[in-house]
Amino acid sequence: MDDRLARYLAVLSADGHPVSAYAAELKSGQFHDVVLAGEVAYRFPRDEESRRRLPARVARLDALARHRLPVTIPEPLDATRIDEPVGNCYLAVRRVRGEPAEPGQVSGSAALVTGLAALLDDMARLGQEDEVRSVVPAAPPGQWLDWAAQVRQVLFPVMSPAGRSRAEAELTAVSAVAASGDALVHSDLGGANLLLTRHDSVPRVTGVLDWDEACIGNQASDLASLAVTFGWEVAELIVAARSQPDRQKLTSARLIAATFALQQALPAALSGDRENLDDGLTGYR
Repeated sequence: MDDRLARYLAVLSADGHPVSAYAAELKSGQFHDVVLAGEVAYRFPRDEESRRRLPARVARLDALARHRLPVTIPEPLDATRIDEPVGNCYLAVRRVRGEPAEPGQVSGSAALVTGLAALLDDMARLGQEDEVRSVVPAAPPGQWLDWAAQVRQVLFPVMSPAGRSRAEAELTAVSAVAASGDALVHSDLGGANLLLTRHDSVPRVTGVLDWDEACIGNQASDLASLAVTFGWEVAELIVAARSQPDRQKLTSARLIAATFALQQALPAALSGDRENLDDGLTGYR
């Protein structure tokens, strides 16, 4: 058994949540480890900053759970240990079942398109709810400009001249995209954060994980994530199926999607994650 899993199971057992090692599964992310056991997921922050931010994330999930999105989210079940030190600190949430949406492996069925359009419509509505706005921060108007400046400072020194030229063009383009808006934005609405279930081989998005970076802003960011996961043709169908289609968001989404490798590389560089840094900078060296 993984040593980290053994330590987490000991913490849970001491708190009155005995979990059999045979029934537990450990999922490791960049900032959190998650112990999956039955219908509960125990989320352990891996660093002090992630621990510090946990109470605000609990409030966010609580508010979203009360407003009933058309998908299942990790609803908080036990937050009594969120102020403990790293290693003993954890949040218990309801486990969200489903199959991760691997990029390029899911076709754009009508049910999938309709469901994703309805999800974006509901998130646009929730972004105007006072309770949601009280616990979800607004995207700073200069978000892309500030982010681009940090990329130049942190990543440009380890890029080739050609890589810096490519990155500069992408950063200049995305800096013209408005980050502000009045919709609830997930900020990473793609890939493993989208969980699918199938009925008669037809996929539907029924669960969404990881609302840590949610904000009130421009839904072009989420549309970019969906496009990279399902393809741009599907993204166009999603926009067309919405209650208020806005094709301009597709243009902005393409500019945002072009920076996804840099969005992966920057936090990796700041946290010392060499694997994700090298992967994100593959086309810039």
